[in-house]
Amino acid sequence: MSNTPDTQKTLEVKIRPYSGPNNQERPDQKGVSRVHMCKESLMDLRIDAGQPIYIWKNGQTQNERREAIAWPTAEKSLSKKVVQMSKTFQEICDCKLGDDLNICAAGPLREAESIVLRDLTAEELDTVLELGDEDKSHWVWFLRESLARAEIIFTGMTFKNLSLRGPKRSFTVDSVNGNPNSQARYEESSSVTISSPVDINTPAQTNGHRAALQVVDVAGIDQAMKKLNRFLSNFDRQFKFTSAQRSCAVLLHGGHGTGKTFLLNKVARTGWGRVFRIERHFKASVIRSTFKDARTSQPSIIVIDELERMVSKDDSISEEVAMVLGDELHNLADGSSESLPRILVIAATLDAGSIPISLRKRGRFFTDIPLPIPDARARKAILKSLSFPLHPDTRNEALEKLGDRTHAYTAEDLLSLLDTACEIAEEKADSSGEGKDQGDYYIAEEDVEQALLLIRPTAMHDITLRPPSVRWDEIGGQESVKKALRRAVETPLLHPERMQRLGASPKKGLLLYGPPGCSKTLSAQAMATESGFNFFAVKGAELLNMYVGESERAVRDIFARARAASPSVIFFDEIESIGSKREGSSRNSSVNVLTTLLNEMDGIETLKGVTVLAATNRPQVLDLALIRPGRFDQLIYVPPPDLAGREAILRVKQRKMDMGDDVDIPELAKLTEGYSGAELVGICQAACDEVLEKCETAGQELQLHMDDFLSAIKVARKGIAPEMIYGYERWAAVARGYV
Repeated sequence: MSNTPDTQKTLEVKIRPYSGPNNQERPDQKGVSRVHMCKESLMDLRIDAGQPIYIWKNGQTQNERREAIAWPTAEKSLSKKVVQMSKTFQEICDCKLGDDLNICAAGPLREAESIVLRDLTAEELDTVLELGDEDKSHWVWFLRESLARAEIIFTGMTFKNLSLRGPKRSFTVDSVNGNPNSQARYEESSSVTISSPVDINTPAQTNGHRAALQVVDVAGIDQAMKKLNRFLSNFDRQFKFTSAQRSCAVLLHGGHGTGKTFLLNKVARTGWGRVFRIERHFKASVIRSTFKDARTSQPSIIVIDELERMVSKDDSISEEVAMVLGDELHNLADGSSESLPRILVIAATLDAGSIPISLRKRGRFFTDIPLPIPDARARKAILKSLSFPLHPDTRNEALEKLGDRTHAYTAEDLLSLLDTACEIAEEKADSSGEGKDQGDYYIAEEDVEQALLLIRPTAMHDITLRPPSVRWDEIGGQESVKKALRRAVETPLLHPERMQRLGASPKKGLLLYGPPGCSKTLSAQAMATESGFNFFAVKGAELLNMYVGESERAVRDIFARARAASPSVIFFDEIESIGSKREGSSRNSSVNVLTTLLNEMDGIETLKGVTVLAATNRPQVLDLALIRPGRFDQLIYVPPPDLAGREAILRVKQRKMDMGDDVDIPELAKLTEGYSGAELVGICQAACDEVLEKCETAGQELQLHMDDFLSAIKVARKGIAPEMIYGYERWAAVARGYV
């Protein structure tokens, strides 16, 4: 059989730690690159113990594969879907426990013709302690003993704190047989060299050419990838238009899990230049030193993750760091009219708006690339790029449906969904005890359904209040309200093509108004449950209890989350607390919140896929700006229930109550004219309380009878006066004229 990965069988496994005393790492590093697996796996791969294998994570290319040694495990119960790796080799391969790994045979073990080591001492001590030629020859002789004890030499292998003469030194293997991901067997005839500082800064070479500064094989963010690669191409060109100042820096920004860190690491692994990382705890002096090293090591890449943690705080340290970064970026941009210095600075942040304006000017982080929450098309592309172990006959169809259902899921959320579904399927397979071949294990539809219940989209964390599960059939009456809500909320989000064909525009906001207790909040909760959209619930009064400035920020945050999690519904309960008229108002905080709310609701593009619902008992106090077109442009009156509505409410309650045959629901509906839905529920509860007392007195279980309801009606208060209804009608007439 050929040794190419295309024809060799590939196993998909997970990484587990060592579990026995015989599997501990040896101090001489012999066997560190062994990947321990069960005998069945060795047979499937058609290899013997000690033969080389390729290992790579999902999403990695052939150039990123590492070589390792296949080895039989000492653990008797190890599954075919699991391998064991040493902690050292996990770190070298950038793997962690639980990662999905692909394995295939890699042909015979080669002899190490050339081994290049790098002296780490200068880097560790942050100074230059270069070895002379004579010292290098002594160290090569000394290192041969360590290499011989290790037997199998692989790139990344490190020999620490060796003592020959002078200070202790540490060395790492940079390449074996000229390959940065290779391994080979050490022989006495192997050529061993120690690289010089010039060699350290030399970029990776591929077939005699410098590696390209380009990111490939990333699914779901096509526009961002196009813009990023266009920017990266600037470092290998002479500009035709030399009157523009260009920057060496690019800023990636987006929410949690959108792929910022993933892209940073992809750029760092291109091999185009030496990589420097600026961590958030670095002081200004260390940052200056890092830029200085990058200039002397061109081509080089400076990577900064979580930039906002370094520069967004209002303190002297953040201000100094921002100033230093600005100065260094400005210096790199000077003289960039014809070509750029070969120093790429790439940073990532959650919120581009939190980065000081001094760093966003031309010549600095002027170019920014947003990484959005993936839409349905992007989610499907991401899902198809993952190794979802679904049955081949139904895989594409299942992933298409899953892509449509997972709105607001980021790429990281989809990976978590895959991990969770695999864990559920793994546990089910273990409990069933069925012995199947590796290729016969597939995730079932119910496994994915369970995973969807456990993995919520990142955009819905923290501020989201998941509403109680309320169905339309649990709300008696109010048919006109239900119809209006469904037409206004569901139709634009579920049938946009129909809206476009008819030339109809979706409603930006809907205001539910009416007397207390008439199912306004309950209707909003049912709307969220029935539609399946993401639901953001906010009480207006709670916003005003925040510190100055926090209320406005909370409103902006809610709308930002809703846009990212579309299709979604934002529900403002008690909207009058933040939307009251501004004339003569002394509550500056409520005025600021109202202004923020008005600004967020303006503009169809900014609220695409987002519907705003609000409820109030006091529409008369609302600022008229809220009900103009483009904001709350549909007003839905939620009146007290009519006769049919009251009967429907009582029928809903009847389904959950033990009533006697003498209970006359139509008669009760007639007797409760003018009562709200909440008051009807209160009457039912009062009747229950009376029967509970009778049960306790009589010592037996009793049913609810007509007399119990009649007694409850006699003592029930009616909270809706005719004047109140007239007030709503009069306001509606004025509001309709305004809208």
